[in-house]
Parts: sequence; structure tokens; C-alpha cells
Amino acid sequence: MDVKQQSKSAQIPAQAGVGLLHKAFEILDLFQVDHTDWSQSEIIEKTGVSRSTVSRLVRYLVETGYLAEVPKTGRYSLGMAAINLGQRAEAAFDLKSFCQPALEELAKLTDETIILTAFDRFAQLAVCIDQVEGTRGGLRVFEKVGASFPLHAGAAPRVLLAALPAHEQDIYLADELTAFTPHTFICPEKIREDFARIERDGYCSSVEETYLGAAGMAACFTGPDNYPVGSIAIAFPLHNMDDIKKNNIGIEIAKIADGLSKKLKA
Repeated sequence: MDVKQQSKSAQIPAQAGVGLLHKAFEILDLFQVDHTDWSQSEIIEKTGVSRSTVSRLVRYLVETGYLAEVPKTGRYSLGMAAINLGQRAEAAFDLKSFCQPALEELAKLTDETIILTAFDRFAQLAVCIDQVEGTRGGLRVFEKVGASFPLHAGAAPRVLLAALPAHEQDIYLADELTAFTPHTFICPEKIREDFARIERDGYCSSVEETYLGAAGMAACFTGPDNYPVGSIAIAFPLHNMDDIKKNNIGIEIAKIADGLSKKLKA
């Protein structure tokens, strides 16, 4: 066998290995927030991969911890190895640096404070992780970096709640909601009405919901799974509300947040 023939034959198992790897990732990619468990028959139907290959790959993924068998159901969910991988990826991803150009872009449009909020999906909280303080004279609004808020209170948190799957919204709204001021949205029906406005406009507005005399506008950005990652917001004294509306800042926030979503999904 000459060198050329050896090279060609060596490519065959390599190509087959890549194909098998592709199928494994295709299976893992089925496990999403809105569909957390699958049976082997469902995996076969969804992917079109042969029964024997699915069986072999699922068995391997269970053995390596990337899938876990749900007891007594014949179904599978993501395992601890997949969870740990996601946690390592999240730790390595610097959301503040990623969003810094967006914060600076928004800051150029107004002299008010710009706030970056991250969604803590486990605690179901909005966490302020960065801000560009306003330079406008007179009263200014700013937030403490590290402060957290429940998802119903204020523009930056509620725009995250609006981006969650409907069943997660239902679970959240079933609990008793805390009021920070007399203007905090705590009525589920009123909050759902605001969801419709957010979907229509692309951003959320709030007036004196967390602090008296303060208002805000925010838009959400999402990751590859369309799950909320965080929000970008402007916070300002209530008496500046007319100027903010006149300059269509809400629309600009929505555009900037949409740009972040597209970059995360690229």
C-alpha cells in the first residue's frame, strides 16, 4: 500500500468519528429549559438517528455523566457532568466585558445612569453587576453593584421575567410578591398586562416601583437557548421622564439589547 492509499484509508475512521460526535451533540442539544427530559424513542424520532446508535450514545453519555437516567421512567435528563461544564463555561464568560461596549453606546445617548443586570436563574433574582453613573447635573439615580431584586419589581428585573417561558412565569407569579413602594407591581394580572406591552415595545418601563422619585427603562438580552441572560437599563429621576420619552431612549435600549442577543447566538 502506497502513502497516498494509506492517507485515504486513514480518513475513513476519522470522518466516522466526527459523524458520531455530531450525533452525540445533536442528542445533548435536545435538552432545553422547556423540554428537560427525553426518552430514547423520542430522541430517535426527533433526530432521525438509528435506534442502535442512539442506544449506544445514550449509554455512553450516561456512563460519562453527561446524561442521567430518571428513575423508573425510561427517560433521561442532563447529568452532573453537563451541569459542571455549563458552570465552568459561565464562570469563564465575563458578562461585564462583553456588555461594556453596549453600556458605553447607551451612555452616549443620555447623561443618566446605565445599569447592567444579570439574571440569576437559580435564585430567580436580577443582580446589578455593573453601571455607568450619570453625569447629568442635579439629582441622579444610581444602583449599588451587587444589589439584587425580585423579578417583578422594576423595569430591569421585570423584563427578565417577561422573557421566561410561560410555565416559569406562572410558578413565579403564584407566590406572594413583595411591594417596595406603593407603586410596585404585585398583582399578577397587572404584571401579565405589562408582559404584553414589553412584547409589543421591546422594552419595559417602570415608575417609582423600587425607589420613590426614580424611574427606569430596560430591555432583555437572551442566550443561544433564548433564555434571559441579563438586561440593560437606564435609571433616572422621575422629573426627567419627559426628556427620556422624547428622545425615544426605550427604543434605543431595545435595539442595543437585541444586538447583544445576536452576538451571544452567533
